[in-house]
Amino acid sequence: MSGLSQTELEKQLIEYRHDFHEYPELANHEFKTTAKIKAILQAWGIKILPTKLKTGVFAEIGLEAKPLIALRADIDALPINEESGVPFSSKTPNIMHACGHDTHIAALLGAAYLLKQEEADLPGRIRLIFQLSEEDQEGALQVIDDGQLTDVQAILGFHNAPQHEVGTIGIKAGITSGAIDKFKVTLQGVGTHASAPQNGKDPIVALGAEITALQTIVSRNLDPFATGVLSITHVNAGNTWNVLPEQAFFEGTVRTANKAEFTIEVQHPMN
Repeated sequence: MSGLSQTELEKQLIEYRHDFHEYPELANHEFKTTAKIKAILQAWGIKILPTKLKTGVFAEIGLEAKPLIALRADIDALPINEESGVPFSSKTPNIMHACGHDTHIAALLGAAYLLKQEEADLPGRIRLIFQLSEEDQEGALQVIDDGQLTDVQAILGFHNAPQHEVGTIGIKAGITSGAIDKFKVTLQGVGTHASAPQNGKDPIVALGAEITALQTIVSRNLDPFATGVLSITHVNAGNTWNVLPEQAFFEGTVRTANKAEFTIEVQHPMN
C-alpha cells in the first residue's frame, strides 16, 4: 500500500467528506454511504468484517489478537432541507448532514488509513465501526446485537463541536454528554365541528395541558443538584381551521446524565 503525503491525504478526505455531504441518507437507509465506505477501505487493503445488518461498515486493522480497541463514527443524516448554500450542498431534498456525520466518516477514514500504514507495528487490533442509524432506529443496539463489540475492550469516538476553533480537541474526565431517550404521545379524542365543541372531545386542549405539565418535571420533580432536560420538539394536530380533530400528537426527547435521575410515567386517558 503506497503512502499518501499528509497534504494528499487531507485533500482526499475533504473530497470524501464533500461527497458524503452531497448524498446524505437517513437512518437504516445508508446504502450508498455504506457502499462508498466499504469501497474506500477495500482499496486501502483493509479487512471488511461480515455483518447481518443491511447498512453500516465494520472493518479491522492489526495482526495481533489482543487487545481489541474500537473506533466509531456515525454515518446517517437528518430529515432537514439544506439551505447553507455551500458548493457541496445536499442534492437530496429534505435530507442533510446537519449534525456533522459526514465529517465523522471522513475522520474515521483518515484514522483507518494512517493505522493501516502502521499495521505491522500495532500491539493489537483496531475495530472500525461506521455505525448506521445514530439519529433514529437505535443503531447502537443494532451494532451490539450484530456482535460487533464482542471482545472489544474499549471504544473511542468523538463528535464535532463547531463552537470550538478548528484544530482543538475538547476532553474531560467524567460525563460530557447526556444519555438520550425519545418519547411519542398520541391523544385520542372525538372530532366535531369547531362550532359545537360539546359534541366532541378536544385533543388539542389536552395536548396543551400535557405539554405545560411536562415542563414542570425538571423544575419541580428533579433534584435541583441533578441534571436533566425534557424538550417537546414536534407537535401535530388537525387539518383545517373549523374542525376539532380526533387525534393530537407530540414527541420529544429526554436527556439525562444519570439513569436514576427521573422516570416519566404518563397515563392520562381522555374520558
